[in-house]
Amino acid sequence: MVLNMKRKEIILGVIGIIIIVVVAFFLANFIHNSHVNSIDKENEALEEEKEEERLEVDGVEINFKTYRVDQSFFINVPDDFVMLDEETLKSKYNYNERPELVFMSGDDKEHIFISTTNESMTDDGLEEYLNNRIAGLTNMTILDSGIYTHYDKTFARLSATDANTYYNIRFFTIEDKLVTVEFNCSVDVYEEWEDVVNEIMDSLCFNEDDIKKYSSD
Repeated sequence: MVLNMKRKEIILGVIGIIIIVVVAFFLANFIHNSHVNSIDKENEALEEEKEEERLEVDGVEINFKTYRVDQSFFINVPDDFVMLDEETLKSKYNYNERPELVFMSGDDKEHIFISTTNESMTDDGLEEYLNNRIAGLTNMTILDSGIYTHYDKTFARLSATDANTYYNIRFFTIEDKLVTVEFNCSVDVYEEWEDVVNEIMDSLCFNEDDIKKYSSD
């Protein structure tokens, strides 16, 4: 009788151990699978975030190259845009106050103009200047305008369209002189370029640390 009791205790003990091992096995698998699923979801979220950050126009990914203008400010420009040389500027823009720099897409349909002028201007005068520019526009539709601060610098923004062209412009000052940065393209495709234009204009900054940080974000 005692022997039978001990045998039962041993059997129950073995069964208990087996149950514990089986439960531990399934619990470990559950935890492992949950961890793997969590990692997979994190990776999927990162991939989706990268997809959202990727800028495309007509299915073509846009990458950027940084330029330093007159040792004064930085700007990111699509890396397939070509910077026109002085001779091309003279032949293509036959007027005295032509832009200092022009970046042009390969098909010559999209352009970035950078003009640094001798026109006196202070940050406090930008709002009045912007309002005067808007008042002088005829046969154009104003999409957006205003004054904002970025990198502790005051900017005026203006975007507008006419019958053929979309214009997105920033005005700011360097050493109390007016600087203008303008992007333009056909009015038919400007919505495809809006995110790219925002990237270009948001990259405008005035020291190397800021452009490095901006480009790495």
